[in-house]
Amino acid sequence: MRKKGSFTVEASLIFPFILAVIVLVIYAAFFIHDRAVMNAAAIESAIRGSEITGPGTDIVSKVRETCERETEGRLLSTKITGMDIDVDAKEIKVTITGDFIIPGGLIAVPGINDDGAEITVKAKSSRLDPAEFIRECRLVEEHVSH
Repeated sequence: MRKKGSFTVEASLIFPFILAVIVLVIYAAFFIHDRAVMNAAAIESAIRGSEITGPGTDIVSKVRETCERETEGRLLSTKITGMDIDVDAKEIKVTITGDFIIPGGLIAVPGINDDGAEITVKAKSSRLDPAEFIRECRLVEEHVSH
């Protein structure tokens, strides 16, 4: 025979665990979302930077501007801490680093320190000179058709 109130006691023991799991799932979704937004911004910035041609063009500032525009207001719980843009003759590499912050330290998760978990995403894109690319394609067409 069960005593009255046993359900209340059992629920009071189980409810904090259920609540912690729900909160953990929500923050995991925030983490995945922020990482996807940062990854998309890095890829978009690298591609946009690879399309910029011409002498005297400040590619790094344009890539940085694109990256900031793509992440502005879209990150849920991540603060961008660094942006590294490497431009050479053949490719552009974009690395974005951010701290994923859990407000108030609500959950103690292994691998996450007081500052939060660090998210780092990298993207690269080959630089193409459209005029040179067209010339090379025509040259290949001439050789193949003969």
